[in-house]
Amino acid sequence: MKRLTACCQYLIPGLLIAVSAEAANPANTGLFASANTAETAYINPAGMVRLNETSHTLQGIFIHSFIELDVDENRTTVDGGDPDKDDTPIIIPGFYYVKPLNNDWRLGFSMNIPSGFGSDYGNDWAGRYYTDNYSLVYVGLTPSVAYRIDEHWSVGASLNATYTYTESEVAINNPGSSQPDGKLKYDGDDIAYTATISMLYQWNDQTRLGISYTGETESKVEGDIELKRLGPLLDATLGKLDGKSLKVDTIMPQRLQAGIYHQFDSGRFMTADAIWVDFSEFGTGDLSIEDGRVIQPEGIYNDIWGLTFGMGFPVDAQTTWKFGAIYLSKAVDDDKRTMALRLDRIWGLGVGISRKLENSSLDVNFNLYNTGDASVDTGTNNRLRGQVVGESDTPYAIALDVAWHW
Repeated sequence: MKRLTACCQYLIPGLLIAVSAEAANPANTGLFASANTAETAYINPAGMVRLNETSHTLQGIFIHSFIELDVDENRTTVDGGDPDKDDTPIIIPGFYYVKPLNNDWRLGFSMNIPSGFGSDYGNDWAGRYYTDNYSLVYVGLTPSVAYRIDEHWSVGASLNATYTYTESEVAINNPGSSQPDGKLKYDGDDIAYTATISMLYQWNDQTRLGISYTGETESKVEGDIELKRLGPLLDATLGKLDGKSLKVDTIMPQRLQAGIYHQFDSGRFMTADAIWVDFSEFGTGDLSIEDGRVIQPEGIYNDIWGLTFGMGFPVDAQTTWKFGAIYLSKAVDDDKRTMALRLDRIWGLGVGISRKLENSSLDVNFNLYNTGDASVDTGTNNRLRGQVVGESDTPYAIALDVAWHW
């Protein structure tokens, strides 16, 4: 799982929490009011009333990151230099299903990976005393229901069952000892539940507004601490923790999202979305050693605000070209950023094509994301871990989204 999150942390972290990496439109546009395919079962359940036949979507998102952490060796006080480079592409799958029960009721189901964070730097780089490897992965199963109130209003709800897995590894500097670095490792998992409620208002066949709210998910992840190669000094203070069970709170924050869809008489259409994620409440399983104790970072994140804008241009009855743009605000201030989650502001651009087939349709989108410098400076206050300074080199990632609807 760590390879999955190593790229996801840089690629749109707040958006993956907010909406799943939905592939119907480029640059993650047209999320909450389009409601043309089965993905709406997860994103805005109320939109399922627009689907009058049993609908499926099978999705794959192929991601490649060019991001590297460039360590400033002139200001860094620990040897080891830059972290290992991992440019292995990843694939994020998703499946969505909607079934009409009658004219007014719809049932839906989703199976996806609604979020992922992490890093995999290797065990001999300059920041190894802050993090070697960190992973936080969510896998969701989500049944949903929708009801049409009248020709304009519909409402929906879903129950999100989320499996959470977290893993953290960090090197330990053994003071006063000639032996190699020690190691702290922790991994654990849990299943938690939350709910989504949503609505869709259709002014007419061409214009609609969607709103979706998802509550906070708090997982009580439990696992065992594993400590290796502790020197005499640390063994006296930390050795008793080896093999002990530890509960770590990981929080997927509440989020509120809204979108509008409008189709012009020419057949062209536009979408706009607004996203708020209560990211200041985000909790992670990122552990490290400080002052002879195991610590977990808290209270360092900002709420995330996001905007998207998209346009569609039909070429003929079967083919539509689409374009999109997205912006997400900075998830953490520069002076609070950690090595494990080097999050920054994000913008992205995308182009896509929709093609109607005989009994199905295909969406293909190519997206480019800029994830910011994500500069980090650990400061000069820690004698065991030292000071590490760096920022992203080539802060870009590309994503190929493919969705088959039938």
